[in-house]
Amino acid sequence: MNSTTISNTLLGRRSFLGVLAGGMTLSLPGWALGRSGLWLPGDDLPLTPRQSDGPFYPETAIDKQLINDTDLHQRLAGHEFAKGQVIVVAGVIKDQRGKPLAGSIVEIWQACATGRYQHSQDEKNTSLLDNNFQFWGRAITEADGKYSFKTVIPGTYPGRTARHIHYRVDSNGHPRFSTQCFFSDFGDDNARDDIYRELNPQERNQLTVQVDKPTAADEPWTGVFDIVLGK
Repeated sequence: MNSTTISNTLLGRRSFLGVLAGGMTLSLPGWALGRSGLWLPGDDLPLTPRQSDGPFYPETAIDKQLINDTDLHQRLAGHEFAKGQVIVVAGVIKDQRGKPLAGSIVEIWQACATGRYQHSQDEKNTSLLDNNFQFWGRAITEADGKYSFKTVIPGTYPGRTARHIHYRVDSNGHPRFSTQCFFSDFGDDNARDDIYRELNPQERNQLTVQVDKPTAADEPWTGVFDIVLGK
């Protein structure tokens, strides 16, 4: 199953669960409505919390990198795969009314599985650099607002105990947006991370990807990370 198929299946499953939950809509708090993809007519979805770019945004802009596609797990076709647990993170870029935002440029950058960035400011990090990993990716959403990246779970590194992926989104009519996502399977690591600890419970819920692990060992983990942009 390729990453596009996984993405569509994953997002479809989310929509299906939303339909099943329709009878509970009125009993859910506003932030829960946004998380589940359900909201009442006239209500706005909660904005995705902003986070800083941090120090390791690629030194050459991602759109100028020779390799910046959506599969970070393999840097070059035919070459070795990166080390680490493979995961497909997919989602929808939308506005507060739930409208998908076509033509949004979605960039991600992260550490490899050993917890090191491909960046000069991380040169004091003694962890091994995985040269088979593509440390950044770039996608452009179509009419449905969907994006999908195939990558690996990042490692931890000095100063950060939470495994995380950085996001930057450029969408017409919206200011440039940056944030980062975390992963539900690493609750203890998240709880020790200063940046994660600064988030309130609602913000943690919005930025934490719920990991789905397939039964087949050769299939990647999956997770949904929707981003809601404001004006």
